[in-house]
Amino acid sequence: MVRAMSPLDPRVEALIDRLPKAELHVHLEGSIPPELALRLAHRHGRTLPGMAAGAEGLRQHYRFADFQDFLRMYLAISGCLVEAADFCEIAVALAHSLAAQRVVYAEVTFTAMTHVARGVDPAAMLDGLAEGRERARSEYGVELAWVFDIVRVQLDRAEPTLALALRGQRDGVIGLGFAGPESAAYPIEPFAPTFARARAAGLHALPHAGEMAGPQSIWDALRHLGAERVGHGVRAVDDPDLLAHLVERQIPLEVCPTSNLGIGLYPSLEAHPLPQLLRAGVALSLASDDPPMFATTLVEEYRRCARAYGWDAAQVRALAAASIEHSFLAAPRKQALREEQRQVAAELSPLLDAAVSQDR
Repeated sequence: MVRAMSPLDPRVEALIDRLPKAELHVHLEGSIPPELALRLAHRHGRTLPGMAAGAEGLRQHYRFADFQDFLRMYLAISGCLVEAADFCEIAVALAHSLAAQRVVYAEVTFTAMTHVARGVDPAAMLDGLAEGRERARSEYGVELAWVFDIVRVQLDRAEPTLALALRGQRDGVIGLGFAGPESAAYPIEPFAPTFARARAAGLHALPHAGEMAGPQSIWDALRHLGAERVGHGVRAVDDPDLLAHLVERQIPLEVCPTSNLGIGLYPSLEAHPLPQLLRAGVALSLASDDPPMFATTLVEEYRRCARAYGWDAAQVRALAAASIEHSFLAAPRKQALREEQRQVAAELSPLLDAAVSQDR
C-alpha cells in the first residue's frame, strides 16, 4: 500500500497539475470507474463482487493479493461490455478523467479478443471505440490512440488480434501489445511472426515485459517482438547489461509504480526501482495502468513519486516532456506540446522563483 506522506511542494504541485502530458500505459477496461462499471453490470444483467453495496462495495474489492486476484476482477468488469455504446461510453469516461489531469494524449491498451471470444460483435466493438475516440476529441480535447494487445496464454488469438488491429488502423489503432502472465510456460517466440507482420503493416510493437518476471523477459520482448517501448520493464535493474542496452538504444519504459505495489511486487514506493532506473539514465515515463482499480491517476503517480523521491520542478518537467517524446504523436504535434510545456513553465516561473527565494 502507498503510505501517507508529507504535503507536496506547491511549486511542484502546480507543474504537475498544469503541464500538458501524455499517458502511455493505461488499459481501457481497467480505466472504468466503479460507478460506470455498476451501470454497465445492471444494463446487461451481470454480477460484480460487492455490487450490492454500490460503488463503494465494488471499490472495496479493488484490493488484490496478487496478479491473478487482480485479473479476476478485471475480467469480471470486462464482461459487462456488450454493445457499441458500452465501448463508446468507457472511452468517453477515460477522456473525461484524462482532461481533468491535463493529459492531452493517451495510447490506450485494449484487449479486443477477450470481448470477441465472449460473443461481442467485432464490428460493433470497433464502431464503439471509433465513436468514443471522436467524442473524446470533440468534447474533451483528448486524443486517444489504441494498442490492441495479445494475451500471452492465447497463441490462437494472436492472428485474430492482428486482423482486428489492422481493421482499426484508420480509427486510431497504432500498435500491437502483449500482456498476461510472464512465465516460461508461455514462451514469447511463437508470437514473433505475428509481431513481424504487425510492424510491416505500420503498427508499433508495445509489449509488457519485466514486471512479474526478470530481465530475460525484457530481452525476449526486444529480440523476438521488436519492442519499441516496454510496458513496466522495472526488472531491468537486475541486469546491468540490459540497463546499458536500454540506455544506448534509448528504448523507453512505461513505469506504473502504484500498480506494481497494488499486486504486491514491491512493499512501498521507497522499495520501488524507479529511482535506480532514472539514475542509470533509462528513458521512461510514468503511467497509471488501471487507475480506478489501483486508486490512482496519472497526476497522482507524479504526486506520490515526487513526495517519495523528493523530486523538484526540473524532474517533473523532464518526465512530462518524456511522456510526449516517447509517444507516437506526429512530429508537429510533439513540437506544439513542447512549446506549450515551455509556456506553462514560464508562466509559473515567478511562483517557482519566489519559492526558491523564500527557501534561501
